[in-house]
Amino acid sequence: MSKKIGFGFMVWATVAASAAVAAEDPKIAYALRRAELAAIEAALSMKTGAEDRIFVHDFDAGAPPSCASDRDADRLADCVETATGRYVGANDTGTNPDAADTDGDGLLDGDETLGTTAGLDLPTLGTSALRRDVLLEYDWFEHSGECGTVSHRPSAGAIARVTQMFAQAPVTNPDGSTGVNVIHDFGQGGAASGGNLVTGYSAVIQGALDTQYYAIKRDHFDPKRLGYFHYVVMAHRYNGGSNSSGYAEIVGDDMIVTLHCSRSDVNVGNTIAHELGHNLGLDHGGFEPCNDKPNYSSLMNYRYQFAGVDANCVAAGAANTADFSRGDRVSLDESQLAEPRGVCGSQPIDWNRNGMLESALAHDLNAAQNGSCGGTLTRLEDFNDWTNLTYAGVLDTYGLLKNVQRETACAGAPPATK
Repeated sequence: MSKKIGFGFMVWATVAASAAVAAEDPKIAYALRRAELAAIEAALSMKTGAEDRIFVHDFDAGAPPSCASDRDADRLADCVETATGRYVGANDTGTNPDAADTDGDGLLDGDETLGTTAGLDLPTLGTSALRRDVLLEYDWFEHSGECGTVSHRPSAGAIARVTQMFAQAPVTNPDGSTGVNVIHDFGQGGAASGGNLVTGYSAVIQGALDTQYYAIKRDHFDPKRLGYFHYVVMAHRYNGGSNSSGYAEIVGDDMIVTLHCSRSDVNVGNTIAHELGHNLGLDHGGFEPCNDKPNYSSLMNYRYQFAGVDANCVAAGAANTADFSRGDRVSLDESQLAEPRGVCGSQPIDWNRNGMLESALAHDLNAAQNGSCGGTLTRLEDFNDWTNLTYAGVLDTYGLLKNVQRETACAGAPPATK
């Protein structure tokens, strides 16, 4: 373990030494944060490489795996980790004996297969060590006021929207399946009985991720779920009355969704996915805070959070489309935009709406985002969200993410009629 922690410190020192460079280049800043996350994951045995093994029986390379050894320390004996990518049963798990987290979702193979040592029954909740799983608990408020009496418990329709979006993700799992399995607990019953109504506090919470938030979490969230579940507070508003639709940690496990009177399934589902995207490491421009990029077709982008992503290469949202970016749009140099290429490379867009298609137009495409990348002519880049998600946010319970973790407020909620 000391070797791994030492590596983590080395990466942290590299991050600190490179801060000035990173401030000038968001791609470098993103890469440095991901390098440090990799070190943290290794230190906590989420991922174990061959060089980290304590004991390898090279003297008898043909010997069968031992049922007395567990060289990746995931609580599954080497002899049952058959590395086939197919789960047969407790004696043939199909997992990798040299990777404590075979599917890379931040949950150890033993926990996903056997349940945790604290008694959290992850298998009954639906986890698999061979397919990425993300677990969320929702605790919600009821509110009487500006829109009558409303419950902010997420509806089955909103939940289904998130589930489907992640299930269709273009990521391949060790068992050969694709997608990410999102497990929701909004108090349905049975194993999913953790989500519940919050009482004793105003539905317009006083701050964001502050002492009140963590008091609510302490009162309503089973400590056995720390390190496994993301925690979602479904309030009416936060910061004493902000119009913001939500707030979240970027790389973390805590988030707030606040859609007050704009509680359609589309708005709620898209916003849950948006805040979860932050927990999984995404910013409003993917790798950067640069917002409203026409060529970044993702629910993380304010341009598409409520309208839906750009399914038609027109730099505008299409109703009922929920997705993160797949990184397939062209870069846009605002100092010389090629309007015939648009955002997909072949479908024209008349950016300045002058009735002509120009080949070297200078035009600020996201001028309203002054301060992040608007207000000046820059190069706007797409980003492949799905292949760059990090599942390390659940490690926030260990307190090791502070160097790479930030918090962010999100877009204002749309009108209630939307």
